[in-house]
Amino acid sequence: MNKVIELPSIELVQKYINNFDCDKELIVADDVLSYLFGKYSTNQELGDILVKVKTLNSLYSTNIYATRKMANSILEKNIDVELQSGSLELVDDIALTEIGNNKKRRNYSFASKYCHWHQPDKYPIYDNLVESILWAYHKHFNFGSFKRDDLRQYSKYKEIIDNFKKDFGLTKFSYREIDKFLWVYAKSQ
Repeated sequence: MNKVIELPSIELVQKYINNFDCDKELIVADDVLSYLFGKYSTNQELGDILVKVKTLNSLYSTNIYATRKMANSILEKNIDVELQSGSLELVDDIALTEIGNNKKRRNYSFASKYCHWHQPDKYPIYDNLVESILWAYHKHFNFGSFKRDDLRQYSKYKEIIDNFKKDFGLTKFSYREIDKFLWVYAKSQ
């Protein structure tokens, strides 16, 4: 973060949402994901899950190297009921994936995005850029009471996002809109 962090206001948030929405590549990616996750809304068929995993991984650069293992893992976990209910533990459950030889990898950002695209009103998106700007807001404006590691625990992360919206008067914005703002604003820093 090189620039001065601006106080998040409705106007500032809307400005950066508009910047996101004017980027044709970003909008096309979101449109594709919205269509795909709407068309294949359940997670009962490996092919449906695999196409979502591969597309999300490609468009959002989530660094899933074993997409088939991830898709199989999601299928085996039978996630649809938890997904519909908005289970926060589901993000951590999806994130932890066995990659072979009893080794596991935590794909936290991917898991939050996978859940978000199924249930955008229940799951905010996590990624490293958003983490960095939330931490900068915490340091500059004494927003919230949390440690940086809390951003990597999904139930706490969602609480931090909800507090960010409330503390700065941004409750009119959806999780997706807040993500657009935080991501684009962080990239501009």
